[in-house]
Amino acid sequence: MTRAQEIAADRTERLRSGVFSAERDGRTHLMAWPHHLSLPAGPGTAEVIARLADRGQPAGAEDGVTEALRREGWLDEEFGDDRGVAFVVRPLRARGPQPAAGGRLDLSRFAIVRAEGGALILESPLASAEITIHRRELLTAALDPASEPATTPGGLAAALREQLLGTGFLADPHGEETQDLRHRQWAPHELLFHDRSRLGYRGYVGDGFGGTWWGRAAGFEPEPAAPPPYQGPRVPLAVPDFTDRRASEGSYFDVVERRRSERVHDNESPISVDQLGELLYRTARVRRVHEEDGVEFVSSPRPSGGSVYELELYPVVTRCSGLDGGMYHYDAHRHELELVRPVSDYSVRRMLRVASQGSTTGAVPQVLLVVAARVGRVMWKYEGMGYAVVLKNTGVLYHALAGTCSAMGLAGCPLGTDDAVAFTEATGRDPLVECSVGQFIVGSVPRRREEQGR
Repeated sequence: MTRAQEIAADRTERLRSGVFSAERDGRTHLMAWPHHLSLPAGPGTAEVIARLADRGQPAGAEDGVTEALRREGWLDEEFGDDRGVAFVVRPLRARGPQPAAGGRLDLSRFAIVRAEGGALILESPLASAEITIHRRELLTAALDPASEPATTPGGLAAALREQLLGTGFLADPHGEETQDLRHRQWAPHELLFHDRSRLGYRGYVGDGFGGTWWGRAAGFEPEPAAPPPYQGPRVPLAVPDFTDRRASEGSYFDVVERRRSERVHDNESPISVDQLGELLYRTARVRRVHEEDGVEFVSSPRPSGGSVYELELYPVVTRCSGLDGGMYHYDAHRHELELVRPVSDYSVRRMLRVASQGSTTGAVPQVLLVVAARVGRVMWKYEGMGYAVVLKNTGVLYHALAGTCSAMGLAGCPLGTDDAVAFTEATGRDPLVECSVGQFIVGSVPRRREEQGR
């Protein structure tokens, strides 16, 4: 039996951080996004709140104010002994029904353990709390069923296991998490990403979430609007003439109504370099760059979160009249292509193979547009939601490409996956700086489609 298990746990309750209070109409209103709690105003209420916010108080107080705060998940709970704090339970919301303590319970498959500041942070999108563990051996003891008989009731390991159970970190390995569709349909990383990349129970805009400009505060320089150039040959693209285009393409309604995902191309009459250049010009060119407070902002035909335009397009060309095959980067500032790799390069061929499989046809696309993100353009500004913004911007770009293909009479189709490893190998970019986030195939419409109409 370890010393951590033998010594009884001291428990202290403190008001969670980030709480604001105001008195109105005889009520004390506590606010901490997205929570609001209204309590009867009075000297007793103010005194309890001040004490809990300042130094805390031993757990178990039975006054109405403390009970209401505890019930609604407003109080952090510290567990420790004469050595100091051992672990802290930070509630995110009111606790749900507690599962039965009997039977075989293990760590939930949605639980994540990570290190931060020398402690272990235990979190889960299904849990009602976040637990910070300052003594790692406690987690092992609390999770190991073999240690349970030796765990002294009231000891720290037993207290931690009780908190893991009550806040939703423990689950039956053969229970609803593995049997019910509502749980099985979520992969752990997807549910965690969904939970952590939007406002929920953890804070509010400006409190470690949203456009906080944390990079500036940390002393990092912002990424410029233009990426580092590649050293390959450059291909200038013609600026399209839109004189008669409005009349020939029809209204926005017409364009959207005839849009379809077309995965098959006419290889006897492939897309031309002018058509590819026009597609890129209409969806991704940089119209202008302006600087504000040391940050370069961009204007482009499509919207982008924060006007930072982190997405880059890499046309991988196999058949395009007037353009040699290869993997190119679209220089949206100069409306030019720059060669990155020949199409014979293994990593390029691998991207094409993944795209062929992803399109379900097995056919090699005439042009594969690889969408990459220079993530620092977004993440320098945004906390907690930066990558979610990147994916939303990718969806906007997909829509712009699909609509423009429809207007131009091209065959276009967004794909649901991409080969980020092959992209890194082909470009030599640091994947933590610039990474592949999507793919879109484009080519000429088969003549049978043109004859049948759309």
